[in-house]
Amino acid sequence: MQAHYPSTGGTACFSKAGLAEGTTSATIKTAAPNGAGTDYAILGLGYHKVDTDNIAVTAHTVQATETTCLYLVQINSSGTVSTKKGDEVSTTELTEGRAVLKWPKPDDSKCPIGGYKVAVATSYTYTNGTTDHSATGMTVTYYDFVGGMPQSPLTA
Repeated sequence: MQAHYPSTGGTACFSKAGLAEGTTSATIKTAAPNGAGTDYAILGLGYHKVDTDNIAVTAHTVQATETTCLYLVQINSSGTVSTKKGDEVSTTELTEGRAVLKWPKPDDSKCPIGGYKVAVATSYTYTNGTTDHSATGMTVTYYDFVGGMPQSPLTA
């Protein structure tokens, strides 16, 4: 009798991408801590992305002053990186525990490899793909995903 191995066709990142601010203004980079790049799967097929600097991010609508927002970083089978903007939340409501941040869902046939949180101070705005991540009035935190999307929203 032949053994049966069910196929799940999973989509997930299997190594830490090392997301960080890119060298060029308003870009990101992948710099895996082990220097070997990022391994990921889409619908059960494995792929590899070498570490890359100065990745242009997808332009999105302007993020308002005094808000915090999550941006999902995803990759397709060709190694093209794109981003998706989540819902903006009042930074005050987030800090006071009256709101949470939820990651946007990845697009079909794309693997989520991580993301970043942008908190915008009073009198500033942020535009993904235009505003530098180290600009005055911005606090940016990077997250790497391994094995899938985070199950819980961020509370701070």
